[in-house]
Amino acid sequence: MEIKKEVNNNLDEFVKLSFFADIGIGIAAAKSINEAMEQIMEKIGDIFAPCNWSLLLIDKEKDELYFKIATGESSDKLQDLRIPKDTGIAGWIIKNGKPALVGDVSKDSRFSLHIDKITGFKTKSIIGVPLKVNNDVIGVIELINRLDKKPFSPTELKILTTIADYAAISIEKIYYLGLVQNMAKVDATTGVFNRKNFDEQLQKEIERCKRYGNTLALLMLDIDDFKKINDNSGHPAGDNVLKNIALIIKNNIRKIDIAARYGGDEFAIIMPHTKKHEGENVRQRIFKQIEKENKTGKKIPYTVSIGLQASGPDKVANLLEMSDKDLLKQKKKRKVKSQNITKTSTKKKKK
Repeated sequence: MEIKKEVNNNLDEFVKLSFFADIGIGIAAAKSINEAMEQIMEKIGDIFAPCNWSLLLIDKEKDELYFKIATGESSDKLQDLRIPKDTGIAGWIIKNGKPALVGDVSKDSRFSLHIDKITGFKTKSIIGVPLKVNNDVIGVIELINRLDKKPFSPTELKILTTIADYAAISIEKIYYLGLVQNMAKVDATTGVFNRKNFDEQLQKEIERCKRYGNTLALLMLDIDDFKKINDNSGHPAGDNVLKNIALIIKNNIRKIDIAARYGGDEFAIIMPHTKKHEGENVRQRIFKQIEKENKTGKKIPYTVSIGLQASGPDKVANLLEMSDKDLLKQKKKRKVKSQNITKTSTKKKKK
């Protein structure tokens, strides 16, 4: 009898270890947070056999909870449903950052009938645990009613807490991996794409332009006399100018457009499905915003030159070269204009 009991205990432990090993494998293979969470929630269904189980996340801007994943009876009514952050047992878990085990919700004052009224489902027992990343509660994993109609146990609560820890590891791993990958694509100073990624994206858009016969526009932007800004005001001031122009660019392009830092003081904007006159509108908007900010007392005023070209499939391979030539042309024009303004100003002073 004792031997049989020991074998059963060992078997239970083996099953638990296998379960957590499966979660670990799932985490390692997951390429997105959604994918990892869906795998973990699927495993929860296997081990606990609840009638309903869900992942609720916090929307901090709206101070609400929303159902990110909902599985089980009437779960279709819960998808993306939003509730006040302090609602029911889930709200208590969020507020206190602690797990909760409720054997009979009718005897617990924290329970809210809000969700039951929406789904028509009758909640009897609940276990829920906070989902924490870097000690910050970002959501709740909640299980409702067992299929065998028994209440959840303290042991199950401990197991669910461990699963939540695995989920947190998954989120952190994928988040930081995403940061590392993003760092390889983004310019650290300005937050727009770097030169390497620009080259890759431009080639993709050129190939797309050739394949579908669309028009592709490219703007090349250069900050005038940037060296003087660094020499006179210091490199931190120069960095602030770079950040400012990057922000202006992002504010004046579409989501499908691609902004990049092309060189030290040069930026590039790839604009798919864009004709030259449409690119010209963007060029003028950038000029106007810079001029407006200069007039409102910007600490370090500056000007830019912007080259622009657009092409269809026939000449798109030379688009970068053509845009760069137009940039040089625009810089010469601006330089002549600046010299004429200086001469006119000098003559007026002599008079």
